[in-house]
Amino acid sequence: MYQPSLGVIDDGEILYRYASPSAFPADQEEIPLSIFQDGKLSCDWEKHQPTPEKSLRVIEGKTRLVSINVCNEIRHPRNPKNGGKIEVEWHQEIIHDPMPSIDSPNEPENYSHSLIKGKKKAAIVDAIRRNSTWRDL
Repeated sequence: MYQPSLGVIDDGEILYRYASPSAFPADQEEIPLSIFQDGKLSCDWEKHQPTPEKSLRVIEGKTRLVSINVCNEIRHPRNPKNGGKIEVEWHQEIIHDPMPSIDSPNEPENYSHSLIKGKKKAAIVDAIRRNSTWRDL
């Protein structure tokens, strides 16, 4: 049953981002920046997704699981071109955003759905990557 958002996700929590193995260039261990560039970066919150291997995204072929550690570095990114100053307009809103079912067996309710919202400048994408790890499911 659909439930409304629980609001802001605290630092120290883990968000899952699902990626296709083909998004990673051959022989590259580092997470590609391209998977973090969406203005509304869709993730699943570990707190409400205890079995990420059963996610619809995995069934679709996104079997590389990226774990993002929510932290102040992501939430309030610094501009390396401006002496490391925090740029207020770069703020990332990290929120719980449950998705109701859209009456389709292929798109069930996703209570763990969460977003990292905000314009993704290079420094922000770098901060997300620095605070992420990945593994294959």
